Amino acid sequence: MSEFTFLHRMSVAGIRDYIITHRIDQGDTLVLNPHDFEHLIQDMKNSAEGIPDIPVKILNVIVTQDSTDTVPIGKVQIVKNEKF
Repeated sequence: MSEFTFLHRMSVAGIRDYIITHRIDQGDTLVLNPHDFEHLIQDMKNSAEGIPDIPVKILNVIVTQDSTDTVPIGKVQIVKNEKF
């Protein structure tokens, strides 16, 4: 069962803070609601970073949009990278 965590600011800075605070590992994936993902992309376009590369990575953590319509707006799902 997946857990969804509330994200205080849906922006590049907010996601960076979240990654650092929650110690998300490089290679893990953050899954956002499509509305929140679009807001993040717009934030990146409006910043000095310009148009983001695909896949979107912040601090080497992949950020993607939910394709299953299960992540609520304002929350994030963490998908851990399977390390063997």
